[in-house]
Amino acid sequence: MIGRILGYDISDNTGTISGDNGSRYKFSKENWKDSIKPQKEMKVDFETDAEGNAKDIYFVKDQVAENTSTLLGLVAVGITFFFGFIGTFISRLFIAKQAIGSTIVPTAIHFLITILLFIPIVGWLIYLGGTFYYMYTNYQLSTQPAYN
Repeated sequence: MIGRILGYDISDNTGTISGDNGSRYKFSKENWKDSIKPQKEMKVDFETDAEGNAKDIYFVKDQVAENTSTLLGLVAVGITFFFGFIGTFISRLFIAKQAIGSTIVPTAIHFLITILLFIPIVGWLIYLGGTFYYMYTNYQLSTQPAYN
């Protein structure tokens, strides 16, 4: 059966899965068979036991979500490349959905790197290196699974 994890409590290693049939199934860490830790909103494949609990639970890759994530990552790269530090701010706040506090520091650093454009050659190289760094990190942040 296919379903999604509604919640998982790491303190007592138990969780609940909502099956595609609309029913809910309890599970414990012992029933989890994958190397990835169970997290909220994960798509899973599982079987049920005689008591109606989930067993033999495996993570299932959601291809549509993965493709969307890759597309958003590429958008983040483009925005960062064309808009510099403003692109870093937009990518982290709106695409990667980071908190404003986590967004301001990298944006400020990217802004300071942008000021180095006024220094010929060395400043340009530092700016390009910094911008490529933020393009890469914004891509990574944008393509992370949104499981939490």
